[in-house]
Amino acid sequence: MNPYYPLFLNLEKIRVLVIGGGRVAERKVRSLLRYGARVRLVSPALTTGLQQLVDTRRITCRRGTFRPSDLDRVRLAFCATDDVQVHRKAVREGRKRGVLMNVVDVPELCEFIVPSAVRRGDLTVAVSTGGSSPALAKTIRRELEAHFGPEYGRFLKLLKALRPLALDAVGDGRDRSRLFRELAESKILSLLRKGRTKEAREEISAILKKYGIEGWRA
Repeated sequence: MNPYYPLFLNLEKIRVLVIGGGRVAERKVRSLLRYGARVRLVSPALTTGLQQLVDTRRITCRRGTFRPSDLDRVRLAFCATDDVQVHRKAVREGRKRGVLMNVVDVPELCEFIVPSAVRRGDLTVAVSTGGSSPALAKTIRRELEAHFGPEYGRFLKLLKALRPLALDAVGDGRDRSRLFRELAESKILSLLRKGRTKEAREEISAILKKYGIEGWRA
């Protein structure tokens, strides 16, 4: 099988089906909600947590076993049950409808897999073993968590605040590229890691002044 193509998806308001009502399904649902997906659930039984999400109308749910119509107007679907026959039926129906399918812990039935990820604000670092060893992916993720601390999120927040100003003030595309590269390669991140936020902002201001940008505040 060819390796998986790495891709980040915008799930804002996208309809996603989750088949299953146990703890694995609940973790999947909560993760999808964090990224703005519109989650539809189908299962004959639900965890207490999933029932609370239904009761508060954060997700919709049909009590019962999977049927093909559950895939109507769905873009992605996750199978998270312990019933192999349900998984195979769902994958078969999903492919007919052009729905991308994922079966938890069964990579041979998946059209996409979810990487193990570290998130720091707008920064997401993801790692995948192509389904060969999710345990190794988690081990690598823990190593990444130790390397990429919360200062990366703070750094990106500062860069995001000044980007529109820089784009407007620096007309030459090559100068803009040099500016953004100099910011990324500066000692700002190191200062933020040490909690020296004031000095980090002063460093940003000094770099911006080199490109004719005065009076920046963040």
